[in-house]
Amino acid sequence: MEQALEALQLCLKLLDSRSREELRRLLRFMAVAADPHEVRLHKEIENRMAVKRAFSRAIVHTKHLPKGKVDLLVLFMLDNHHDVFKIPSSLHKLVSEKLQDIVNGKDPDEMTGPGFCQRVTSKACRDSMQKTTEEELWALLRTIHDNPALSAKEKKRLLGQFYKGHPQIFVQYLGTRISTVDV
Repeated sequence: MEQALEALQLCLKLLDSRSREELRRLLRFMAVAADPHEVRLHKEIENRMAVKRAFSRAIVHTKHLPKGKVDLLVLFMLDNHHDVFKIPSSLHKLVSEKLQDIVNGKDPDEMTGPGFCQRVTSKACRDSMQKTTEEELWALLRTIHDNPALSAKEKKRLLGQFYKGHPQIFVQYLGTRISTVDV
């Protein structure tokens, strides 16, 4: 329940403020209308189910979720309408740590909390791109050259195209064997 609530809080933080406020008002209205002690909305079903049925499509706009999951999500939001718009504790903790680091004079650009990538210099990035590109070009050239399923004519055509685009890799790969390949 806590993880679901936190995930929903984070998702709602991504909404623009106007949509978030409209949703907050709608959920508050739905919670009041769903109260079983209030006026009966429907003769045969309880208020909570009538409210869910009436407003589900206004809250969740997707055809990818089955109706049961949509109903569950709407009821969860309705039951937790007081808490879903609060700041998630994990986000609050990360922001507090970041502010504390700034107060302590640490670099504000330093990552606090979980990181999913690391910073690299532009030179390191270029070097990495160059190395990866060369490795993949070598793999492509090996695939063309060593593929027994390709006819000699097709290999010659593909190797010729490769030579036009990347002659230095071509020469490095074939070396002294270059005379045996017609390009």
